[in-house]
Amino acid sequence: MKHRSYPALATAAGLALVLSACSSGGTSSGSDGGEPLTDGTFRYALQADPGALNPIMSGSAATADISRLAYDSLVYQDPDTSEFKPWLAEKWEETPTSASFTIREGVTCTDGSTLNAQTVANNINFVADPANGSQQRGTTVPVGASATADPATRTITVTTPAPSPFLLLTVSRLPIMCDAGLADPTASNKKSLGSGMFEVTEVAANDHYTFERRDGYNWGPDDTTSDTPGVPKTVIAVMAPNVSTAANQLLSGELNASPIAGPDKDRIEAANFASINRPMPSGQMYFNQIANNPTSDPAVRKALIQGVNLDDLAEVITAGQGTRATSLVGVEPRACVYDSVTGNIPDYDVSAAKATLDAAGWTAGSDGKRSKDGNPLTLRLFYAGGEEARSAAAELAQSAWSDLGANVEVTGADQTKVVDVMLSGKDNNQWDIAWIQINNSIPSGFTPFFTGPAPAAGKNFSSINNPAYEAAVAKASGLTGDAACADAESQITKTVSAVPFANTNMSFYFNKAGLAFGKSFIGSALRLYQ
Repeated sequence: MKHRSYPALATAAGLALVLSACSSGGTSSGSDGGEPLTDGTFRYALQADPGALNPIMSGSAATADISRLAYDSLVYQDPDTSEFKPWLAEKWEETPTSASFTIREGVTCTDGSTLNAQTVANNINFVADPANGSQQRGTTVPVGASATADPATRTITVTTPAPSPFLLLTVSRLPIMCDAGLADPTASNKKSLGSGMFEVTEVAANDHYTFERRDGYNWGPDDTTSDTPGVPKTVIAVMAPNVSTAANQLLSGELNASPIAGPDKDRIEAANFASINRPMPSGQMYFNQIANNPTSDPAVRKALIQGVNLDDLAEVITAGQGTRATSLVGVEPRACVYDSVTGNIPDYDVSAAKATLDAAGWTAGSDGKRSKDGNPLTLRLFYAGGEEARSAAAELAQSAWSDLGANVEVTGADQTKVVDVMLSGKDNNQWDIAWIQINNSIPSGFTPFFTGPAPAAGKNFSSINNPAYEAAVAKASGLTGDAACADAESQITKTVSAVPFANTNMSFYFNKAGLAFGKSFIGSALRLYQ
């Protein structure tokens, strides 16, 4: 098994890793080499509407993306070198059961309040409290974690009851809210209550979101400030779910940045725009195991994978711009690189799929449709839509599974509806097969989705009960560094509870714009050029 080496994660017990500020500037990603533009407007494309803007309460990937404009994190991690750099924290240390951060002086919030060590500790404790319902619990903040603040030293210390792999890495990615946002989590659904470079000034749901630069911001990665040349005055995130439309607007200059995939990529490439590439999960298949659902039957899950060509499915869902996925962990920089798919899921074989169903008692009638004990094999495929390629892939799967004798209902939905159906806990019996993306760079980030109670009281939206997975997780959770990369995920793919099948190499193109560092649209990384 291969892994990425993170200096902070490999630190021996008791050995402190302390990094101080690096030099200013940084290298530009996507810059066309022009002179920095002063006080310009940076327009970029959103592919999905974020809905509620509170980044610690929402489970939406769109919310997570747009929140980077208005909310800071404790440290910044370079995606190319995996090096940690200062942000809200100016130095940090890690042991197997704790991580501590010294918070900068002079950090302010959009409401004028000061963001200090106690505020950061309050964030972690808020997320850790299950009564608050934060979607970050179990992902950026481990279950059972707690934080204390020492105002005299400006230091917060996060501790876990047992050794926690990737503690520094996970906690450092939590978007930090200001005190007002913690006191009333609904207050930041339509505005920002953070310490980021930009502040929300206009919300036009399903159309655009406008952000204005904050004066006096001077704590960004690479010493970025609100006076750094090229930093925009205004940022407008525009809904552009249609890739062809986004490509046209990028070419005309209506947009400064947009992700482009599929056939439109050729004409954007011909324009010689600067770009960055970011691998993203685009095909993850989850099976609902709630009692009495057809997919609670292991034979049905096995047959569905045997009955569809995942190579073809990956080709279609990525519009020819991706590859087969080898693990659920697909977001860079990944803490671990491993293959949980090869040898763990059944091969494509339609005859074998039919035989699997026959042996499990799902018999075909004269019309070819299958049933068991008088119950028809009806499957509801629910997928995150918004792109023609995803709809085409859903139709391909529907056809393949219909050929096995199933009645297949297909429903596409936007990001907000996906979160409501999958994670609200209102009704977990609205789907049998789900194609959604859980974007994470660490294997432990998936644990809350595969263990514990179903959504009414937790995140386990598939109602998975897998003792072998839980045992593997427990073993890995007691380790740190390289050893924590143990492949517990294989226990999920072996039982066909979740199957990653496609990754897209997402290309972001820039017209007279770029990122000063990294590959994410962090507010302090945005630059405009003449």
